Amino acid sequence: MEVHHHPHVPTHSKPWKQYLTEGLMIFVAVMLGYAAENVRHHYIEEKKTIANVQNLYKDLKNDSIAFSNMLIIRSKQDSCFKIISRLYDQKKLDQDIPTLYAAHSFIAIRVIPVMNTMALDQIKSSGAINYIEDKKLRQEIQYYANNAAELKKREQREYAYIDKYFDPLSITKFNYKYFQELSNFDSFEIKGDKVITPITAPEGLKLIDQNNFDWNNYLSVLGMLSTIKNSTDRSQIKPVQEDCVKLLGMVRKYLEENHALTE
Repeated sequence: MEVHHHPHVPTHSKPWKQYLTEGLMIFVAVMLGYAAENVRHHYIEEKKTIANVQNLYKDLKNDSIAFSNMLIIRSKQDSCFKIISRLYDQKKLDQDIPTLYAAHSFIAIRVIPVMNTMALDQIKSSGAINYIEDKKLRQEIQYYANNAAELKKREQREYAYIDKYFDPLSITKFNYKYFQELSNFDSFEIKGDKVITPITAPEGLKLIDQNNFDWNNYLSVLGMLSTIKNSTDRSQIKPVQEDCVKLLGMVRKYLEENHALTE
């Protein structure tokens, strides 16, 4: 004969203090889990932020070098314009065509710094910038990032002018073969009113239809290009270079404080 055991069913309710204790324990467990998840998430995001800032540091170092090198080249281009202008004022320009070719070909080099915005964009789009506790550093990163668009506008203005006014002179008035040979070099040396080139100018070098060349128009075109370039240097490139160096120092300090600086 089978014996059936009936489950014990409590016939009395728990004391209200026990319910309160159990509820409190559940609440504390949930809150601790939530806090732990927040800490873990914050830790991961901080690590990602440091990695992004390390990439920014590399970009800023490259940008600072590019700014410096390009300003040197642009300064030499301005020197070339001044040489052409002086020779023209002295009425000697048509007597020193090799110098004109060398100076003109060096001015024709398109050189303007373009900021590397990959790390900047990543920091902003990923929200990593919000995990940088230094408020001044966050502001400087955002401020520096805005320079990229302004530099691009100046580049477009310069190149549009070169396309419309300068390049047509290079194509129609200069001996194509020798001009192309010169364009392969950017190591021109300037000595007084001479531009020393890596290659020797051919004998009897002239401009195309030199007797009918409009020197006044030519100097006007070069003068306006020089004005545009100098304006870009003063209003954009040099200030952005200063911003770059300033931000580079702040980023370096941030990485040092977080023991994450890698040269």
